[in-house]
Amino acid sequence: MTGSRTAGGPRRFGDLARPLLSPALRRQGFAQHEIVTRWRDIVGALLAARSMPERLRFQGAERTGGTLFIRVESSFALEFQHLTPQILDRVNTYYGYRAVTKLILRQGPLPRRPAPRPDQTPELTAELRQSLAEALRGVKDGPTREALDRLGRRLLAPHRSPR
Repeated sequence: MTGSRTAGGPRRFGDLARPLLSPALRRQGFAQHEIVTRWRDIVGALLAARSMPERLRFQGAERTGGTLFIRVESSFALEFQHLTPQILDRVNTYYGYRAVTKLILRQGPLPRRPAPRPDQTPELTAELRQSLAEALRGVKDGPTREALDRLGRRLLAPHRSPR
């Protein structure tokens, strides 16, 4: 079965949260809420770590030429201002049309984000390590192989009970 739901099975969190978040985001001017939920994908990890969209405002019923209000860490505001053309380009590339033509930056602290969890790649038995190595034999060394190795370790590792 394709889609985000299996019969009686789990559903993706985004599908559950979207109906709940959409009205709140719409009140803040985010009729197209993806700019909030996909901010990191749109502007990249470095800019997303130091900024967050606050509001998207359009004139009347038009959905082009909008103004995007962004909160930026004070220490990064000048750098962010210099990157405005690239940020506008990234946002508009994401939407596929000129949705935003102006950025208004507001300096201030960002909400705290949880610290990233350290990578806890589980240990495997010798037999499982051998099986994983065999499965990855045709993959060249590099980032792809490392990612596949981590994924394989997590999938093959004995499941621990949640604490």
